[in-house]
Amino acid sequence: MIVSPDILAAATPPFADTEEGLRLGEFRAWLDAFSEGAEMSVAEDPFRKPPDAMLARVHPIDRELWSIRVTSPEDTPGIRSLGGFGGKDRFVALTWGYREQMEVFEAEVDEAADAWIALFDQENPHCGESLHEYLTNYRAV
Repeated sequence: MIVSPDILAAATPPFADTEEGLRLGEFRAWLDAFSEGAEMSVAEDPFRKPPDAMLARVHPIDRELWSIRVTSPEDTPGIRSLGGFGGKDRFVALTWGYREQMEVFEAEVDEAADAWIALFDQENPHCGESLHEYLTNYRAV
């Protein structure tokens, strides 16, 4: 897991004893779980994402961008982080935000695509034919 400086700053403890702190703690737990090789529930269809999908493709899929979906605590809209794979089991998280503040999701995708280009120039995100080419430990949902 590689994270942008913004994500590192947001997801580094200590977290305040507030709803925001709880949400950021859940975001950190997601990042840690990925880094530790935990099973990820993954939605391949950007238009059909079950609530339990922890990672999902975003539209348009040919950009090879994915959304980290932090949906806890349950009474909040959650956090989303966008990025792409640098290879199998190597995710590069580029941008993040509170889901309720992402009014135009397509703009968020454009921002993540721009961030990828700024970091990697002409190197495109990893592309695979199946989820197995992206992740070792996953469950398709």
